Amino acid sequence: MRLPRPSFRRFTLAVLIAASFLIALFVGVNVWVNPLWVSKGPWTDDSFAEYRPIYRYQRTGKAGIAEAKPWKVAFFGSSRIDIAFDPALPQWNDTPAVNLAVSAGTLPETSAILHYTIERAPLETAIVGIDIGDLMGSNSPYKTTGFMESPFNPDGNHLEQTLRYYAGISTFESAVQTIMNKRKNRLPEYTALGHRLRHQETVDVAKVIQRDAISHALRVIRRRKAHLPTEPNEWKASKLQQILDDTKAHKCRLVLVIPPSHATYIGVFYQQGDPDPTFSKDRMAMAKMVAASNAAHPEAPPATIWDFNDFHALNAEKVPMDNSKMHWWLDGTHARKALGDVMLARIMGWPVEPAGADFGFELNVDNAEARSQALHAGYEHFKKEQPDLWKWMEQGILKYQDTAAKSSEKDEQAPGFE
Repeated sequence: MRLPRPSFRRFTLAVLIAASFLIALFVGVNVWVNPLWVSKGPWTDDSFAEYRPIYRYQRTGKAGIAEAKPWKVAFFGSSRIDIAFDPALPQWNDTPAVNLAVSAGTLPETSAILHYTIERAPLETAIVGIDIGDLMGSNSPYKTTGFMESPFNPDGNHLEQTLRYYAGISTFESAVQTIMNKRKNRLPEYTALGHRLRHQETVDVAKVIQRDAISHALRVIRRRKAHLPTEPNEWKASKLQQILDDTKAHKCRLVLVIPPSHATYIGVFYQQGDPDPTFSKDRMAMAKMVAASNAAHPEAPPATIWDFNDFHALNAEKVPMDNSKMHWWLDGTHARKALGDVMLARIMGWPVEPAGADFGFELNVDNAEARSQALHAGYEHFKKEQPDLWKWMEQGILKYQDTAAKSSEKDEQAPGFE
């Protein structure tokens, strides 16, 4: 048997040395910077924390943040919570708080993220956003959001994840971006507490609300008119039950939150004749599950539901037509931190500014029907008291009605609320 020629052996050795050098370089830099919070080591420099760009890898980054400290308060849910709820408010005092909500998060992800966190942190309070419509719907984009590749996925390949986090090119690219951010003192979207605080502004908020929010509502209504769920989706209900069970087992206070949408978004459901514009079945189903859990576990803190999705004046802020910004709202479905601060104050019993003193509704089985009636009355009040805004909403409906009617199969399969 002939041995490889010396020149080939030298070439192979050179390739192996070069590859080993690159791997060592990647590991060294990735551990030093820890750009996605999951490659921490003895020489990690935590001064990079505020500059880590986790936006493209939210699930992976937030899994790392979940293990970074012994958190006692945590927020979970979709982008509505991700953007609005601030874990750095001075009212938290010395209580470690963190925002672990993720864009397009639905119950299958939320339950897994909460489970992952509560197994690793001494949570005392879990504030969990559940977008209206999620519990009754069957769809979830969790397979395409980055969840499957993150530590939050209980069925993930731990070895493959570890290699990618410590020696992966994507981690190295994020490390380089982190170094550049720090050098230029350029803060990324997310804070070190997981709050999506920055780089959110839209150029023309009126156009965005009509194009994105109103047209989305029309697509959802079309789907609901074709098939309106009357019972919670079994898969989604099992995920909510897991949230209830996990918090009860750990004696953790659970606050379920129905996040708000702007009045010009939820108003479309009434104006267009949605078969259940108040989502009464969704609210009642959630309330019944909470009541059953509380009754079964009297030894644990009772779970509560705070419902902010209505026609309150804070949700009916005037939409500017001159490219200026709204105070309470980023767009038609995402409240700003300013409104999130009011919601947290109401939930936690902190002092709140007069405009928000009556914002939010504590929903339960006994008042769910009355809530539905109040929502119908709220719509009529909105229509009467803000006719210009209501007419502008109607204009958006007329503008995008054809687009919604021709929505693609992908649109039809998308989650009702994101």
